[in-house]
Amino acid sequence: MAIEVVIFQIRPTVARADFLQAVEETTTLLKTQEGFLSRTVSQAESGEWLDILYWESIDAAKAAITVFQTDQAGKRFSDYLDGEHFQVFYTDVVSESTERA
Repeated sequence: MAIEVVIFQIRPTVARADFLQAVEETTTLLKTQEGFLSRTVSQAESGEWLDILYWESIDAAKAAITVFQTDQAGKRFSDYLDGEHFQVFYTDVVSESTERA
């Protein structure tokens, strides 16, 4: 399993409601991609956003980039991002715990 972590800010002119609608639309798109498992989008106290996507593999995550960049929903989502504050990480899961002690 792989995790894609995207840390970003949205442009100051973008309404939160519009951005959240773009999140919903792109989640629908991502669900059609082979290897997609799940997505969590959250906002930090600092105002930065975290988009955490779980994939079967890093290759599956990277394969979805082309679709995301060419689909109308993906383009709209990307247009809302502040390009100066954007980081992406692809990681292989090395340990996972899903139960409380």
